[in-house]
Amino acid sequence: MTSGAFAGLILGGQLVLIALDLLDSRRHRTEIYGADRLAVPAVAFLGVTIVVYGTLQVAGLALVPTGEELLASAQSALLRGGESAGFVAPPAALALSIGILAFYAGGFWDYVVHRFVNHNRALWFTHEYHHLPTHVAVYMPGICVRPLAVVAVLPATAATILTVCLLLRAAGLEGLELAGVLHGVVLAQVTVLGTSHSAFLRRQPEVHRLLRPLGITTPQEHWLHHARDLQGNFGNFTTIWDRLFGTYLDPLDPANRGHSAGLAYDQDFLGALTLGRWKLPQRLRDYCRIGRYCHLEPAGAR
Repeated sequence: MTSGAFAGLILGGQLVLIALDLLDSRRHRTEIYGADRLAVPAVAFLGVTIVVYGTLQVAGLALVPTGEELLASAQSALLRGGESAGFVAPPAALALSIGILAFYAGGFWDYVVHRFVNHNRALWFTHEYHHLPTHVAVYMPGICVRPLAVVAVLPATAATILTVCLLLRAAGLEGLELAGVLHGVVLAQVTVLGTSHSAFLRRQPEVHRLLRPLGITTPQEHWLHHARDLQGNFGNFTTIWDRLFGTYLDPLDPANRGHSAGLAYDQDFLGALTLGRWKLPQRLRDYCRIGRYCHLEPAGAR
């Protein structure tokens, strides 16, 4: 698969989820936003924010090696004798097995980075924007685009690739061509990242029933991670590590119902990028109805 086709496949899947979530928001707008009518400034603000956040995300990821480059470096370094020629494409069954291994190994490193880096008090600014929206949906800034995504993506990807390559070396399989496997794993991860944040799929209980036995993070499970008064479900791709390390939150548990998403303190999309030093002016907050999207305190309370 060419890089263009691969990128198109990922983008197409995300656009489908965005369309479904926009439709869901239209159908349930009074439930989500109350009587506040949708206005052009509010939509324009979301669009501008998505462009700014997306530009920062692309710029950040452009500064670090790609997954293919990390894979090539790891394989070259671990090849016996240091010879990099003669990579062989694995049989389909073996490629699938390696892909499954890589997916759940990637889920482990994602869990570690998400829990101990993104949610570390000193590094919270690298992830705060992602928890800003009070309505968790794929089209929201901070969810569809993540300006500081590189902070989590680089270490988790590098650790996953190194882990898989070391395991294959131990099994005497270090000479395999893994670019196709890498693309498959990335596609699976991006898909789960999208589906787990989808407001539309969150209303479909069968999605939870289907994915839960596989340990794949469901929309119902991941929403609890965005609840402002809960701590858990750190696995973006799989809940296996949450279960093993005691941070799993069950969406079927009555104690985990009735919570609200978003931050528990005043913050907006500018403040989330400036460590709260600068926030949107009150007049702009009011004009663009920022309170539709994140938790704001009355002007006199700040």
